[in-house]
Amino acid sequence: MGKKKSVVLLTLITIVIVALCAMIAVPSFDLPFLWNGAVSVWHPVVDTYDFDEDLGGGYYTYYYPEGVISETEYKIECESREGDADRLEEYQNSYIRHGGLYLSTDPDDGVTEETDGSYVVSEDFEASFAAAAEEIASRYEKKGYTSFRVSVVDDYALRVAVPAYDTSAGTTLSYFSYTGGFTLYDGTSTVFEEGRNVVASDYFRSFSPVSSQDSYYVRIRLTDAGRELIRDITTSLSSSSDDSSSTSGTLYFRVGGEDVISLSVTSTIDSNDMYIGGSDSSYTYETAQTVAILLDSAVHAGDLGISFSADDTRIAEPAYGSNTRTLLYIALGIILLAALILPVIFFRGFGGACVYSTLSYFIITTLCFAFISPGILEFTLGTVLVFLFGLLLTLFFNAWAYRSIKAEFMTGKTVDSSVKSGYKKTLAGTLDTYAVLVLAAVALLIGAAGMHALAIQALICVVSGAFCNLLWTRFISCMLLSASKDKYKYFGFVREDDDDE
Repeated sequence: MGKKKSVVLLTLITIVIVALCAMIAVPSFDLPFLWNGAVSVWHPVVDTYDFDEDLGGGYYTYYYPEGVISETEYKIECESREGDADRLEEYQNSYIRHGGLYLSTDPDDGVTEETDGSYVVSEDFEASFAAAAEEIASRYEKKGYTSFRVSVVDDYALRVAVPAYDTSAGTTLSYFSYTGGFTLYDGTSTVFEEGRNVVASDYFRSFSPVSSQDSYYVRIRLTDAGRELIRDITTSLSSSSDDSSSTSGTLYFRVGGEDVISLSVTSTIDSNDMYIGGSDSSYTYETAQTVAILLDSAVHAGDLGISFSADDTRIAEPAYGSNTRTLLYIALGIILLAALILPVIFFRGFGGACVYSTLSYFIITTLCFAFISPGILEFTLGTVLVFLFGLLLTLFFNAWAYRSIKAEFMTGKTVDSSVKSGYKKTLAGTLDTYAVLVLAAVALLIGAAGMHALAIQALICVVSGAFCNLLWTRFISCMLLSASKDKYKYFGFVREDDDDE
């Protein structure tokens, strides 16, 4: 490639790289013009990242089974009875302490049973609690969080935490505490519930969230028996839609007696697919997803034989402090700056090619993190580590290529010959390393439950690094070398006698 063409192409590439870096990292600010009648706000790509609970904070609450209360609630109730000794004693005798919890001794609650004058936890309650904890955890896993916590507290309560980016966190934390049976209610009576010979999954195949333009829905897929059931129910409801009753013409989907979603019925529905939702701004994709997961869980898991009450939702600060995100960006900025400066110091002009390579790796990975799988990838400490690992690999193989080129030059070869030989000698090792890492990331993606997002991020970083080392750095270096007046100075080489140059 000629010198002029190299300069022009390098100029264009530089402009694109600078523009993309600005798009990724320039802080938010108000744009100096109006858009749709309002002042527009610039947001960089890094502002779109969903941070996990450790880095971005989140929300948490506690789930208490019926008949189990916290120590705080127990003390409040005792204080309210301090003026009446008999009521206080009666209340105190109705609970036994278990760690930071108080368990009811009322046989109707089914939490404890009396044995030899003392109370022990019922085996049925323990089994129901364990099954419910497992099912609740699976609901949160289906939400696609990279990080969430469903922790057992003092054996018989749950602490649930979700990342702050979930716009429907309150709904999620509340709805996922429902563990009762699935029923349909028409406003006056229950028109469907499971029984000895009635299984909900025989009528309802699946529930899933779908979107259409700016509206979000829960798609309900019915079996043939379910289609017939819904047809009969909606026929009855539509015929009474003119009734003055405020509840007529509405079908409620319930879990454990709690309304989860409702459908206004104006005509008979005769289809294997139903769509319930709307364009209301409060009804987001996350809300539809939560409802779909809950209903699907209730239909296929059935009544778990235990009911929970969700405590108030609380805000959880990032695990490493309120300034975690800012400090993280500063630290990554310093590391990136060092990765740009050090190659220039040690490798002279070839360090310039390394600068283009490093910035390209940064651009590719950050854009992929933001857009390749929106709603799936979260920014976690694991993300930081795989990003830095890929960056170090890129720098290492660039340094190896430079050292190999220099070693070839010291044998007396020309600069052009040294470049060809140097790259050739490092090619096999570079390819082998990246091939192994790609296979490892794919294996992690396929086989490691709960680590799919991290595996995808690792795959992005490895593939980006391989592209930069095997193709991009060499391409940029060839253009810089072509545009350079002195090939010796470009590499920082010194040779007293060289008739070939």
